[in-house]
Amino acid sequence: MKIRITVGAEEKLNGYTNVDPIAQFDGLKSDLRNLDSVAEDAECSEILADGVIGFLQRDQVYPILDHWLSKLRHNGKIFISFYDIRQIAKAYYRGQINNDEFNQVVHGTFSEPWDVQLSHTTIEEVSAFFEARNLIVTKKTLDGLKATIGATRL
Repeated sequence: MKIRITVGAEEKLNGYTNVDPIAQFDGLKSDLRNLDSVAEDAECSEILADGVIGFLQRDQVYPILDHWLSKLRHNGKIFISFYDIRQIAKAYYRGQINNDEFNQVVHGTFSEPWDVQLSHTTIEEVSAFFEARNLIVTKKTLDGLKATIGATRL
């Protein structure tokens, strides 16, 4: 089983069980904080989470990531993309983004009731989290303000 976790996605990704608490397509409307109704422990071969962790409260991020990791089978892969707060700060300091862009990325656009960013992290912090749980980090990329990290469960 493969799971894709999003918030407010406009279309589903074929080949995945699409989980989105406010699905705007025919995906599974489910609480992304608890995947028990979607997958058994050690059932998933892959989990993709695109731009999700910023919508979680800071104290919830790592317990939720632990929960998602429990759904991965051995040799299962997890990929998470998010705005990297260090990259945001650098871009703002260097004048590469203005106040409005900074506020949209850091706080959300508020275009929808759910579109509020509640937490931020860095690629280094997520990488250390995965490594502390004995995952092998296989991918770390920074593309502008966004970070993507991939890891494999042993």
